[in-house]
Amino acid sequence: MTFDYEKLKSYAALPDDKLWAEIVSLAAARGIRLPGTVPSHADMERIRDVLCGKEKMHLSDAARLVNEYKKKYGGGNR
Repeated sequence: MTFDYEKLKSYAALPDDKLWAEIVSLAAARGIRLPGTVPSHADMERIRDVLCGKEKMHLSDAARLVNEYKKKYGGGNR
């Protein structure tokens, strides 16, 4: 899998609500429903750090966080 790092950086520059909308849209295109409620600003900053390569996150950690968020705010599996 390859990543367009410039695109990731452009996503990271978006305000919280627009970045979350992009994430929800990308997930939906892959059959994953996420809640529309924007995570806390601290969580959004962590997402930005991952997008910009400032923080590393294992896929299993990302999946766990998404599942916890879905349980808290809704958003079925597929």
